[in-house]
Amino acid sequence: MAEDAAAAAEPNPDLEGLATSVELTLASVLQGIALAILVPKIVELITSGEVAKLPYIPASLLLMFMVWVMFIGHAISFITWPFDPLHNLLYFLIVSSEAVLLFFLDKPAQWFLSLIGLGLLMGFSCWYNQGLLRRSASRFTTAAARKLYAHILDEQHAGLQFMAGYCLVGLVGFGALQLRPDLGMAQELGWVATGLGAMVLPLIHVLWQARMMAQRARLIEHVKANPVTL
Repeated sequence: MAEDAAAAAEPNPDLEGLATSVELTLASVLQGIALAILVPKIVELITSGEVAKLPYIPASLLLMFMVWVMFIGHAISFITWPFDPLHNLLYFLIVSSEAVLLFFLDKPAQWFLSLIGLGLLMGFSCWYNQGLLRRSASRFTTAAARKLYAHILDEQHAGLQFMAGYCLVGLVGFGALQLRPDLGMAQELGWVATGLGAMVLPLIHVLWQARMMAQRARLIEHVKANPVTL
């Protein structure tokens, strides 16, 4: 009986590989849908000649890339069989919020309000993923695996902080655009100033993700090289 229970607890490589493949496909397809919404909005914005709103294009692209990296990082790190329905539902909610933000690419005030919604959903996802990770803690048995576990957990903690930052940027940007006449700023100047400001945090986040993913790749390689793997 004990041997049967131990065998049942061990991850099935085929099912684990299937779960990861489905997760990667879902992440890429959903971001493809978001990109299909963004490209026509970019063309519309450029052809309309509203140059003051152009900074929202790179800001939106950085946000899209940030979301995709978070999805991919989660998939390759500790996705397990069976699937968690709420975790995958959050992907659909996040991309729906992302689509709303992209739809308002030419409406800066609404864009910043949408950023708050995206930050809240992504923050909830980070919090929920922490719970998934803790429930999987027993699977990280080796020293290399425990380092990977700590790295993933640190990423989720940092993700919560970044999402709080996005909510703050959304509030500040929306407030600044609402107070623009009181601050003596022309409408176009307000769009440019807030648009450039909106690029800062996503750029910092993406650069941090690049460093984090390089570290994650090395940790995963060490775990997979160990005879006792996840």
